[in-house]
Amino acid sequence: MNKIFSIIFLTFISLTDSSAYAQLKNHGPQVFAATIQGSQFLKDKNGKEYVFTVARGLPAQFVGYELKTGKMIVKSALPGTDGAWDMEKASDNTIYISGNGMIYSYRLGDSKVKELGEVLPNQKVVWDLVAGKNGKIYGGTYPDCLVFEYHPSTGFKEVSLGAAQEGDHYVRSLAFHPQSEKLYAGVGTHAGLIELDLKKRTKKQLLSEKYKKHEFVYDMQLISGLKSGDRLFAWVNSSNFTGTFVYNLQTGQYEMELPDLEAKTILKDPKSNKVFYTARGKLMQIDFADVKPVAKQIASINGTGRASSWTADGRFAVITSSNKVNYVDLKQGKVEEQKLAIPKTPISIQTIFWGPDNKVWSAGYLAGQHGTYDPQTDQHTDYPGLHQTEGMNNFGNKLYFGIYAKAYLYSYDVTQPWDVKTTNPKYIGQIKDQDRPFAVLPVKSRQEMLFGTVPGYGKLGGAITQLNVNTDRYETYSNVIPNQSIVSLIEYKGKIIAGSSISGGLGAIPTETKGRIFEWDPETKKVVWEETIDDFWSVSGLFVGPDGELWGFADGTLFQYDVEQKKVTYKHPIYSYQSKPSHIWRNGLAVAHPNGLIYLTCNDVFYSFDIKSKKLTTIKDNASLMILGTNNKVYFRQGTDLWSYTPDGF
Repeated sequence: MNKIFSIIFLTFISLTDSSAYAQLKNHGPQVFAATIQGSQFLKDKNGKEYVFTVARGLPAQFVGYELKTGKMIVKSALPGTDGAWDMEKASDNTIYISGNGMIYSYRLGDSKVKELGEVLPNQKVVWDLVAGKNGKIYGGTYPDCLVFEYHPSTGFKEVSLGAAQEGDHYVRSLAFHPQSEKLYAGVGTHAGLIELDLKKRTKKQLLSEKYKKHEFVYDMQLISGLKSGDRLFAWVNSSNFTGTFVYNLQTGQYEMELPDLEAKTILKDPKSNKVFYTARGKLMQIDFADVKPVAKQIASINGTGRASSWTADGRFAVITSSNKVNYVDLKQGKVEEQKLAIPKTPISIQTIFWGPDNKVWSAGYLAGQHGTYDPQTDQHTDYPGLHQTEGMNNFGNKLYFGIYAKAYLYSYDVTQPWDVKTTNPKYIGQIKDQDRPFAVLPVKSRQEMLFGTVPGYGKLGGAITQLNVNTDRYETYSNVIPNQSIVSLIEYKGKIIAGSSISGGLGAIPTETKGRIFEWDPETKKVVWEETIDDFWSVSGLFVGPDGELWGFADGTLFQYDVEQKKVTYKHPIYSYQSKPSHIWRNGLAVAHPNGLIYLTCNDVFYSFDIKSKKLTTIKDNASLMILGTNNKVYFRQGTDLWSYTPDGF
């Protein structure tokens, strides 16, 4: 008996002794947010007022509050989705919530939401919802640019007659005109405004040439009962433009252009021709009874408006991104705030980096935010306030962030307190016409940070940006590899080597057929040479191997490259695409370990690769991203969680 106990005890020691044996460890969620998306106000049959919203997370949380008391009346997970872009109230007072290819419903008094299932085959996201007649609801989808109708008694059916706009992917916004039973669909990635006549089953393009050059008709709201015609308010955006047009359904004219508008907050005053809406912390008013209507600010609010309603006492109520309901007395201009107890939930990790403070930095998807894990103390710290970081790197004690959308650049001095209200992190600027700065590289000899970027939605042609770390001045060199994004940068033997992808912004159709590996000269600001690697669409994840040679990924193939001879010297296929994906930006990532092995993630699998024996070994499934700490541990993500791997002997 004692002998058996000794064997068990020794086995336990061998499995837990991380100094001698390989070890995987889950450090848990790293990035948290109380970020709300789709929201809606509701009144019951007795006039009691409620507000509902969705907090992003895995899974997302549907929450509702009684306005008078602020008491939470429901909290329900949305299985299968990490957020909801929209929420709509049907004519029968049922609330519908959008999700990842599905929708959910909720009726006042229920303890949880009801899953209604897949809206249409192969649709990954339901973006916008709008109420129709007789309890019907309509929704727009990605990636097939479809519009569906749903009714509890008849289920789902497509009503867009195929793609709302041929060749595009997103129905990003919807509006319904009850008098004519016409739907209006705002489309991207090439902006379109499609009128769908549900009675005649026809569709036509309404968008003027002025706006077709942009990416999205992103948000819309239709206001009926106005003098001289019902109006459609539509927010248009792209990587270098945001604005709103007002379209008169009666005259077919584009009447006004506004600098900005949060379309989900537009309300008509029931007793006049005044329209109210929020825009960037302001409550605005337009009186359509005027000969020349103009927008006027009448109050300031806290946050970005998500939804609005008239209260029983006639105030304008708006729920905002600050997780507050702002109540505006329009007569006095007085604003009252009500804080909602929005649950804080873990969100997916988008980017990880070993910081100069010897902590693992994680950035969140889609709600942004950052967090650190300190391997010395096993402590986690939140760093709130920045949006979704695509790429990170450091120069000395400063961390540099490349942020989506519109390629914003920030720096943070890790020796000083984090405070987004001051200048740490410091906003540096924005890279024009670009969206996603995945590749970030310090070049110490030049006192520069380099950023490689993916352009905006529907566009081709990335850029390289060179930032002087001493002055924060930067210059951008666009389309350096024609019609390709710059997705990887590395300094190798004094040269800047880069990789490109034929993929542009989401929705862009590639015109090139092969990605490139190339050398960038930061002095002359020119491409020195460029080469393709077979017929691969992308070259990404460039790194220096344990042999001192340059390695990288060509789609799903690990390769070794001789820069002097400009040729591939070794290839090892890991994953083969069955068809061309919608985009390839970050495919494989790898690190060279002091033990002589390469550790890599590719297609959501964590491997080791022995460059001598050429043996590829699977370590863990459902793993992606990859960094090496100075403690010789390999860190990667699994959804919301940060994991570490300690190789044998370390």
